[in-house]
This record gives sequence, C-alpha cells and structure tokens, in this order.
Amino acid sequence: MNNSDSRINPRQLGTPRGGPYAAVPTSGDRKNLNKPTRGRKKSIFEAYMLKEDVSAGLKRGELIQGPLRINPKKYHEAFIPSPDGTRDIFIDGVVARNRALNGDIVIVKLLPKEQWKVIKPDGSDKETEATHESDVPEDMLGTCIPQETAKGDAESPDVIIEAQFDDNDAEHGQDLLKDTLTDDIKKLSLDTGEKGETKQDDGPTTNDPRLLPDKFLQRTAKVVYILEKKHSRAATGFIKLLADKNSELFKRCAMFSPVDHRVPRAYVSLTDCPPDFVTRPEDYSNMLFICRIVDWKEDSNFATGYLAKSLGQAGEIEPETEGILTEYGVDFSDFSPKALECLPQSLPWVISPGELAKRRDLRKECIFTIDPSTAKDLDDALSCKQLPDGNFEVGVHIADVSYFVLEETALDKVASERATSVYLVQKVIPMLPKLLCEELCSLNPMQDRLTFSVMWKVTPEGKILDEWFGRTVICSCVKLSYDHAQSMIESPGKVFSPEELPPVSPQHSIAEIQQAVLNLHRIAQHLRKQRFIDGALRLDQLKLSFTLDQESGMPQGCYIYQYRDSNK
Repeated sequence: MNNSDSRINPRQLGTPRGGPYAAVPTSGDRKNLNKPTRGRKKSIFEAYMLKEDVSAGLKRGELIQGPLRINPKKYHEAFIPSPDGTRDIFIDGVVARNRALNGDIVIVKLLPKEQWKVIKPDGSDKETEATHESDVPEDMLGTCIPQETAKGDAESPDVIIEAQFDDNDAEHGQDLLKDTLTDDIKKLSLDTGEKGETKQDDGPTTNDPRLLPDKFLQRTAKVVYILEKKHSRAATGFIKLLADKNSELFKRCAMFSPVDHRVPRAYVSLTDCPPDFVTRPEDYSNMLFICRIVDWKEDSNFATGYLAKSLGQAGEIEPETEGILTEYGVDFSDFSPKALECLPQSLPWVISPGELAKRRDLRKECIFTIDPSTAKDLDDALSCKQLPDGNFEVGVHIADVSYFVLEETALDKVASERATSVYLVQKVIPMLPKLLCEELCSLNPMQDRLTFSVMWKVTPEGKILDEWFGRTVICSCVKLSYDHAQSMIESPGKVFSPEELPPVSPQHSIAEIQQAVLNLHRIAQHLRKQRFIDGALRLDQLKLSFTLDQESGMPQGCYIYQYRDSNK
C-alpha cells in the first residue's frame, strides 16, 4: 500500500487548470513565475538546494535553520524563529514555503530587503502596509486579481484578492469570480481609502522597505531545503471526484481535501478508494479518510498520496479522535505480543524474597496515595511521620517501573518511541501496557508494591536537614482522592467515620492518616511561601473538564477544574 508510485506517477499528473489549493503567487513569488518557460513544463516550486550547499550556506551565515510554523487561521502565512531571538522571519505564501509542512525543520534564505514586510511601529505585527492577502483557506484559492490603486492613496500597493474557488467551478471560473469579488473589492477600496487618510500618524509613510529603519520591518524568506520532515505527512479529510470528467486523470485519481488547510490537497489513486466511490461519490461526501502524503513535485499544485484507511462519519467522536491521533503520529495500536511477553505472565504477581532482601522495607509505614477520584494508575504515594525531636520524615514513593521494563527489550523500545501517555477527553493512550500501569506498578491499597523513594528529614517549616534515596517496597494503607484530602484540610478537627473514606488498612487509623495529610499541608504552605519570597512566578491556567454521556460519549457540559490545596 505504501508504494503508490506504481499506480500514480506524480510527474505525469501536472496541474488541473484553476484547481483548489492552487499555489497563488504572492508578492515575492510573482517575479519568478513570469519568466518564459521556453516550451518546458512550468515549475511552481524551486528545486531544493544540494545538501553540501546547505551546509556551506549555514556555515557562512547565508542560510537560516528553524522549525516552520504555519498560521492555522491564515494559511498563507508561515514563520520560523529568528536565531537571535528577535522578531520571527516571515515566509509569505505557498510558493515561498516550497512544499514544507507545519513543524518541519527547514532551511530558509532571506529575500532582498525590498521584499521585507512593513509593519506598524507598535509591534503588533497585525497590519501590513505590503501586499494584503484575504483570510481564505488555501484549499479554496484559485486565482488572484490585482485591484486598482484606491484614489487618494497613490503609494498604496495592489491588493491581492484570493477568491473562494472550488474545483468544480473550474469550467466557469472567471464568471464566478467576477460575481463573488464585487463586494470584496468595494470593501477593500473603502479600507485602503480610509487608510490613506490616516496614514501620517499610523507609522511609516513610505512603502519602500529599503528606506525604513529595521524596527518597521520583518525579514521575509523562502524555504530552500527541508532538513527534517517532522510533520507526520498524514491528514484527515474527504475525497471527491476530479472536476474534468474528460481528462485522463479523472479515470485514475480522486482528489483528497484535508480538514487541516495547512496540509495540501493530494491526488489519490482510485484503486485506494471504496469500490463504488466513482459511481456513488455522494455516499462518501461526509466520510472521513486518512491520507498519507508520499510526494509533492515541483510542477504540481497538488501532492500525491495514498488513502491509508476510512475512519467513519465526520462529527463522530471515535473517527475524529483516530484521525487526530494519526495526524500527529501518536501510536495507539495494541501492544505487540513480544512487548507483553516482557511482563510477568503468572498473575497475581508476588514480589520474590530475593528482591525484597535488596530493598528497604517500608510496608509497615503509614503511606497513602492522593489522586483524582477516577485515577486507575496510582504512580506516587506519600508519607509524613513525626519524629521524637519535633521534625518530620517526609517520603515520596514512585512506582518502580524500571524493575519491569528492562533496557533494550521490546517493551523498552515501544515505550521510548511513544515517549509519553497521551490524555484525551474520553480516553488515555498509554505509554506502557495496562497490565503494568493499572496492576503491577499501580500503588493500589493493601498490596505490596516496588517503589523508588526519596525520604527527607525536614523541620516543620520545610527546611531539609537530611535526605535518602533508594529502592523500597511499600504497602499503601488507603487510596484517597483530592476531595478526601481537601475535606481533611478544611475540617482539621473533624473525626471522620469509616463510611466517609475509602477502605483503610487495619494497621493504621484514620486519625493517623488525617494527621499526616495535615502535616504535609502545613509543610507545603511554608515551602510555597518561601518559594514566592525567593521570586517564584505563579501561572494559573484554567483547566476545562467535560462531562460526557456514558452511552454515546458525547459531551453534555463542561466545568472549570478546581485546583485546591490538596492538589498542591
């Protein structure tokens, strides 16, 4: 399935006239496109530089490297960070972007100063006195019409209007454009006229960047090489038949239109599409597909891809979720049997006497977990014991995953590739198998578990007097939620009945656990206070949580997640 070249040769595809996502030339692009082609096929994009020339250019400081960031709302605008930390470098238009996708590490070459972007002096970067481009998704672009300079503003440049231009309208495109653009032209004429009247107190009065100081300018550049393709090259979207029914392409290809307009449209082979797609295309108008882009030639507005799979109806949670995960390269497949074989096979699992002998035994200590009420993988536990001298022994105990995940095993490899668990609204894509997260390593109450612990001897104010790090074995005495811990903090004198809390180990009393929570809270307050005295900055970002319908999984409502003392 990967080898799409056997079915579609991108060299033969060319560009259908006036199709969507046409690489509309911007101010910097137009100069190159007007050159005569002397009978050869016109290239839309520049060929990439040779690797050795890129290396030499970087050393000489003629080229700049950075991650490409495409504006999701204005698909023609892209940026890379400036190496000196000043204003981002602007990449204006699809042609200048040269087939690089969002997130790719690219090499760019600065354009001459007369093509730099002129900005307002307040540094807002929102308004430009250079070529304007209307905020139309790239996949709707098809043509550009220079507008006459508005009266009273002799120095104003042409305003490029990119019209909504659908693939199916290619045959009667010009008529359609005249109708759809009339209002836009009127609006823009008014805008530029007004701008002309107020320009003197609104920043630079000249449009020649060479005559302006650098504070009014943003450097512009073009992509000359893609160093690293960070973008997954996968996209979610829809398929439709090509507009020109008489073309050779129509018999072989369909058009894939991504939901994310930062990704190009792509030709896909009809052999990838459902068998009845050509006869009943309307049945698939709301069906989401995943397409993987495999090529994008210099002489084509469109990439070439293959349809990896059909996801389901647009708007349904599972297909949409699968599409997002695939686009961002998140591995959500089941763990392979080889990876699962790395874990103990005989359950319930018991710690061997040999392993116990190697560890500090903390199973008799008052150790407990505090997590959200819905948590299944309890990966850290706490303890706080008052010492005879009035100080405290505070312990943090982390599940010892390294005991189960040995270096260079199949499980280690898949975990390192996943790198993290991915938390979605309705599910988690785990980094490690459920058996490990929710059973073997979860610090469940009244079960012996392997941990790595840090033990501090601290004063009541949180000053560290002594510390110890090492491998341990614990047995948590209770699984508290943040709500349970918060009620203990808010009602320090209250005597909790067993019914008000989850099951507690008979080796420890509720009062002992409550006292430990209160002591931890007091020490935490002192530590926080000192941190702010020392200049810490607090950034409180609201976290939105959703309530979901248990059967359909659809959102019913949302609320702000309350971050309280027990979370701290």
